[in-house]
Amino acid sequence: MHAIQAILRDRALSLIALAFLTHGAFAASLVPYRSLLGVEWFGFSDGMFAAIYAAGSALSLLCAIGVGVLTDRTGRRRNAARLAALAGASGAALVFLADARWAFVVVHVLFLPVGMTLFSQLFTLARLAASTHPPEERAAIQSAIRAVFAIPFVAILPVWSVILSAGAPLLWIYGACAVAEAATLAVFVFAWPRDGETRWRDPGSGLRLGAALRELAAPSVMARTGCLAGVLAGIQLYLILTGLILTDIDGRDAGDVAVFAAAVAGLEIPFMLAMAWPLKRLGPVRLIAVSALVYAAFLAVFPVLGPFPVVWVLPPVAAMAAAVILTVPLHYLQDLMAERPGAGGSLIALCNLVAQLMGAAIFWAGTALGGYATAAWLGAAAVAAGGLALAALDRRRAA
Repeated sequence: MHAIQAILRDRALSLIALAFLTHGAFAASLVPYRSLLGVEWFGFSDGMFAAIYAAGSALSLLCAIGVGVLTDRTGRRRNAARLAALAGASGAALVFLADARWAFVVVHVLFLPVGMTLFSQLFTLARLAASTHPPEERAAIQSAIRAVFAIPFVAILPVWSVILSAGAPLLWIYGACAVAEAATLAVFVFAWPRDGETRWRDPGSGLRLGAALRELAAPSVMARTGCLAGVLAGIQLYLILTGLILTDIDGRDAGDVAVFAAAVAGLEIPFMLAMAWPLKRLGPVRLIAVSALVYAAFLAVFPVLGPFPVVWVLPPVAAMAAAVILTVPLHYLQDLMAERPGAGGSLIALCNLVAQLMGAAIFWAGTALGGYATAAWLGAAAVAAGGLALAALDRRRAA
């Protein structure tokens, strides 16, 4: 609760929480329906949609790295956040108004990759704003901030389910996204302090692009990023497998999938808000490693229990581990680049992209070798290996 009180008392942190809430509404509305919009509404083939998605993901990573390096060098973070929010809002509005295939391609390949950099930018700003608080409170503050981003996924997705079931066109999602991201833009246009007028010092590093990229590519940094990507790949695999495992039995439908996913997401929030105590007891690396083992156990038993009613005891277990995996690695990555907060945000984007690719590769390999259960077991092994490898690297560094 101390973290929540700190956020409410600190105007900058309150503004970041508000931006996470509105940007979370944007992401929660768009991400689950992106493939349906591309394939069913605009009529792209699966292969064409995959190509659009891959191109957008690649550009999103390049944008995130570029924004991180540039904002570290100049210290001009407000304008970068404005640009990202404007790209997201105008891109969604363009698809909504044009209702054309060319607009979908242009927006998902050019506009949204810029807009999606806002996620890592907000974490960078949260880290800078939290730097004015005692060191022992900062990790809990960032975990609470991350919990705010999860709220729209719990609150908005059921609303969309009702609206779309009532016959509303899928295209309305882009209209809602435009409004949500316009609200995010308003935070940085009308309320966020100018660069140089914040309570924290952020003069800019002046570091050139080549030197900044060499820091990011340091073997110690890349090794730890790879370990965390292995842990986060379990989350990506869970998102792929949940619907397939739960509906692979008569009497189950998409409604059961929605209830299970909402239960996990909803339970993650209180666990995120209670992160201060386990962080203090275990430290970030041991907490990540323990949570990785718990999540690996969840993935291993999920396909075994999937056909039976006892599967409904699993959401609290998954939520407890996922709450750590979705929060603590983010400020751990930022700690790797402690003097370069923007570069730390770039590491978050890189780690998330690698995790997505690993999750897709594990799913492909597992289903090719045996099926959904095999994919889940391979994912469990990857998550456990990532957590244990990170603990070993940290122990070696300490020695």
